[in-house]
Amino acid sequence: MNLLTAMRVFDRVCLLGSLSAAARDLNMSTTAVSRMVKELEDDLGVRLINRTTRRLSLTEAGRDYAPRARGVLDDISELQDSTRGLHKETRGLIRVSCSNVLGHTRITKLVPRFLDENPLTTIEFDLTARYVVGIVEEGYDVAIRFGGQADSALIARRLGEVRNYVCATPEYWDRHGRPNHPDDLAGHSCVLSNFAKRLGTWPFVGPDGAAFDAAVGGRISTNSVEAAYQMTIAGFGIGNLPSLLVDTAIGDGRLEVQLDEFRPDSSPIYALYPHRTYIAAKVRAFVDFLVRELSADFTA
Repeated sequence: MNLLTAMRVFDRVCLLGSLSAAARDLNMSTTAVSRMVKELEDDLGVRLINRTTRRLSLTEAGRDYAPRARGVLDDISELQDSTRGLHKETRGLIRVSCSNVLGHTRITKLVPRFLDENPLTTIEFDLTARYVVGIVEEGYDVAIRFGGQADSALIARRLGEVRNYVCATPEYWDRHGRPNHPDDLAGHSCVLSNFAKRLGTWPFVGPDGAAFDAAVGGRISTNSVEAAYQMTIAGFGIGNLPSLLVDTAIGDGRLEVQLDEFRPDSSPIYALYPHRTYIAAKVRAFVDFLVRELSADFTA
């Protein structure tokens, strides 16, 4: 048994939650993955995974072994990257988690350019609607998100910010009236986003520069910014949405902006990555690339 390979297979099984998913990810057969995990268990003298026909679960020993094995694998990866860095080469797999809206509107268009500039790298790109992702626990190298995460294990690199607009269809405004002040929103139907944790209030900055929150309410909430956009443009209510999504609809008249003088709070964009003694050259190169390409694009 190759211990390092077996640890990597076990780590992938833990991350993906099944032998078959790990097998597909590693380009191995499910039988080979199962055998390698069994050999690791035999070597340790303990069962790491409880197997049933429907699901896998870690044993107590597995729960103790998994994060420590991940630490060893991370240390080895850092050692490899630091040594390669002596030769100024950026190489290896970069696992990236990205919010759907950022991925579809900006980031995926840049990935081919990064790969052209760094021919020894590959990227595994995971788009998600989740606001919080366990970057370390789920094995990502970088996450690209609206807003940071309060986690001392992560480094947050600001890529810029995107302006938000309070908007609705002209038909909605004609039917329900146009607000003169954010406080007027309490009497309207708003499309609420629990993705951005703005279920009960929306933040604003007044003409005098003072920040305040306005109470909002509505009959629907969603964890997807794109879904909030679709419901807003369908005339269901008022959205508080990033310019990335609404610029075109505002420009062609499908959406109409109100309360712009109160400057709805903008959405900062961050690249998040694990806080380690040595930052892998591939991660540093990818984040530096994003900063370079997006610094002029992601501005309020």
